Amino acid sequence: MATLESAITGAVASSLANIAVYPLDLAKTLVQTQLKEEHTKKSSGSVTDKPQNDSNNKKEKGVFMEKSELKYKDSIDCIVKVFKERGISGLYRGMPTSILANFIQSFCYFFWYTFVRRYYFRVKSSRAKKLGQTGRTSFSTLEELALGVVAGATSQLFTNPISIVSTRQQTAEGTNESASLTSVIKQIYKEHQGDITGFWKGLKVSLVLCINPSITFASYQKLKTFLFSTEELIGGKNDELGALQNFILGVLSKMISTLFTQPLIVAKASLQRTGSKFRSFQQVICYLYQHEGLLALWKGIRPQLAKGIIVQGLLFMFKGELTKILHRAIFLQSNVFLRKRSIAI
Repeated sequence: MATLESAITGAVASSLANIAVYPLDLAKTLVQTQLKEEHTKKSSGSVTDKPQNDSNNKKEKGVFMEKSELKYKDSIDCIVKVFKERGISGLYRGMPTSILANFIQSFCYFFWYTFVRRYYFRVKSSRAKKLGQTGRTSFSTLEELALGVVAGATSQLFTNPISIVSTRQQTAEGTNESASLTSVIKQIYKEHQGDITGFWKGLKVSLVLCINPSITFASYQKLKTFLFSTEELIGGKNDELGALQNFILGVLSKMISTLFTQPLIVAKASLQRTGSKFRSFQQVICYLYQHEGLLALWKGIRPQLAKGIIVQGLLFMFKGELTKILHRAIFLQSNVFLRKRSIAI
């Protein structure tokens, strides 16, 4: 029951948090996937798409080198331009698919994370008793990271296709019809000549990115022990922490994981975007480094951090409160059942 409870409350809390900041998530994706393209522009006015390494506006033998400007300067500029071009509905393009993907991923992640963590805890406690070790059993940082990776990898196998469709919808140009669920699915299927493995494009980097939630939850567990008294945490009951405490822990833990994994997040978004020319995350990273510099690997870090820390903070806060509500509901239901039974007797 505890495993299913954690999965349900985690998935609902994650969905609510992501709905609250979806326009920022859209802006984050658009900022991260835009590329500086270099074009060869001849004096006659013809343009080719061949990349060049020369500097801006360099003239050589009648050929002018031009580097196009990025469409969006930052997340605020992106939100304003999308609103002007597509209206309020444009800021929520692809939201149903994105929230569905997030719900399934969060459900799978929390289910497997809680299941594996509880199983490993029992194994470790049993081993400690056999060795005659006393005291409270706890996990090391490496163990916390490993548990998170196992849970994340399992959930990615189910949610990667939905993630691709969601990213395509967010980065699609043109009308809302071109970004519809059926249109995007048909486009992906056609691009890969009927090979359904195309829906798992970017799975490798997604599996590598499993380190992100594992760092987040490992940081959460360690910060929780470090920042709050032992009495509050006896039995590992997260619902003993208040909403503000859970929010602060979520913000701090997400900041740590995002700073470490941002280059992989950018690579994944670029791989899955509409019209992507990349075939691997290594290719994306090399391209960005060569054409835009080292800092390009952390492009979109501000909206990523803003979205991530707000979502993670709200997630832990909502999850803690939902758990409390669920426990109260179960407690009240048990009392009513016992009262009816005593009356019947």
